[in-house]
This record gives sequence, structure tokens and C-alpha cells, in this order.
Amino acid sequence: MKRSDCLKILASLVDEHMLAVTSLSTNTPFWFNVRPEGPNFFALNMGLCLPFALGLSVAFPKRKIIAIDSDGSLMNDGSSLITVADVNPPNLVAFVMDNGSYAFMGSTFTTRKTDLAKMAQGAGIANTGTVTTLEEFTAAAKQAMKNIGPSFIVAKVERDAGRVSADRSRTSGRPMREWFMDAVRRHPDYQGRR
Repeated sequence: MKRSDCLKILASLVDEHMLAVTSLSTNTPFWFNVRPEGPNFFALNMGLCLPFALGLSVAFPKRKIIAIDSDGSLMNDGSSLITVADVNPPNLVAFVMDNGSYAFMGSTFTTRKTDLAKMAQGAGIANTGTVTTLEEFTAAAKQAMKNIGPSFIVAKVERDAGRVSADRSRTSGRPMREWFMDAVRRHPDYQGRR
């Protein structure tokens, strides 16, 4: 299945107040192209997507928080799974787009023996699974939006052919961070100074 198809389905399930974060991968341009508005934090460095989403889930406990991570990124900080299980946020939904590749730099360990869903389950996350078809992805994503407690879904996707473009002023660097902070300050659940 294609990453772009999965993210289109996911975008149809996400409301305007759900916060989403993406790893530094092609998750960023694909997600921007299907959900350019709303509180999105794009292109977190390897290993930071899930921990950042966990922090948001604690700060915004009434909203679903969506982490759109990648296999290579998650494997850079697998210990974040232990922290997610320990905190056990009721509102965190993590999707790992597993294409078995570090962009154009070679294969990840998921092409051999590593099973990210089993790692999450072993860390103590109860709602875990791996999906390989769009039908499975759709069903798992819909269920995750209903679940209480963290959900962790590994989507086995094809390697992306070529590069996908997105507005870099909205998906990277200081302008993206400022856009995100403005969206957070306007968020109905924001508790900071207005």
C-alpha cells in the first residue's frame, strides 16, 4: 500500500483540533498536502516524533494527538515506547509508516527480523498492530480514534518513488514553528497566556 493513500485516509478522520506531528521523512510533505491547516508540527528529527507527540498528549488531554512516525526514526529512539507505555496517555495515536528504508540510504532492520508492533507491545502498549492493506489501515485507524489509551499502528507501505514537494516555509524551520505555535495559541484547549 502507498503512504499517500494511508495519510489521505487518516486526514479524513482527523478533526480541526487534533494535533499532529510528523517525523523528518516523506511523511512531512505527504501530510502537509492532505492537511495543510490545523496544528501540525512537521519534520521532527529522527527519534523525536513519538516523544514530542507524547508531550502534546499530556498538554492537551481532551484531544487525540497523532504521531506520524517512520521506521528509521522510531528505531533511533525505541526507548520512547517504554515511556509511552509508562505514561499511558488515553489520547495518543501513533502511526509508523514502515517502508523498510532510510530514505535513499539503505534498508532498515524491519526488512529483516525487527517487528515494531511487537516492540511496542513488549514495552507495555496494549493497542498495537501491523497493517498491510488499505482496508486494514482504515479499520485500525478508525478503531484507534475510539480507543482509550495509546494506540500504535505500523503501516507496511511501499517505498516512495521520487520526491514529494510541499511548501517548505510551512513545513520546516522557524516559519513552521511559528505557524504551529500560532495554531496552538488559538486552540480551544490552550491554557497558556492569550
